[in-house]
Amino acid sequence: MKQLNSLSIFFTLILLLLVPNLVAAALPAETAEIPYQINYSDRIVIGTVSKIIDYGKYTIFTITVNEWLYNPLPAKNIKVRTETGANFWTEDEAEFTLNESVLIMLKDADLNKQLFSVATGFPGKHPASDRDAVIKELKTQGKWSEENQTGNKINEAEVVDNTGALNKQEGNQIVNETNYTGVAENTGTVDKQEENSNSTQKPNTTPFISPVWVLAALMGAVTYVKRKK
Repeated sequence: MKQLNSLSIFFTLILLLLVPNLVAAALPAETAEIPYQINYSDRIVIGTVSKIIDYGKYTIFTITVNEWLYNPLPAKNIKVRTETGANFWTEDEAEFTLNESVLIMLKDADLNKQLFSVATGFPGKHPASDRDAVIKELKTQGKWSEENQTGNKINEAEVVDNTGALNKQEGNQIVNETNYTGVAENTGTVDKQEENSNSTQKPNTTPFISPVWVLAALMGAVTYVKRKK
């Protein structure tokens, strides 16, 4: 009996050691395929791992969103929870590193908290370089929306138009300043010409009597006096 108990304990320990491998083997082979992952995803995002908080039994990863590929949300930062931490480990969970660029197949967990899990476990995490392959499959499944791309083009067009308008306004301002400078210079020139003209045409108000006329007046006065006598 003691031998049987020892063998039971031994086999139980072996099974416990093999549990993670058995869990990993439980994932269907299809989970490695992008079409399967898309079918089981609520959203797909490309982003950068900007923060990691280990809570012991689970870990929260903050992802700064760079682009939504499927079913977008108005969020620039989201949180992804994995059931792996310093005190607990699950083999089929995705692992992330700080500042890593990733493409993630997401499952909604709590939209009010912008909290998600990785769809289909670790196969649902991709390098950002898989973007084209994922978009191709989204188009095949009719899940790719051109709205985001059109919106980006509209925004770019608005930026170009605004830039053109700004350049035009700056051009007009330069022309106006040039015209104003020209008018000011011309006004200064006209004022100077008028001043010179006034200086030239200004009458001499100082009376001037020639000595000849003074002498003639004296002689006339003398002659008049003599005649009177």
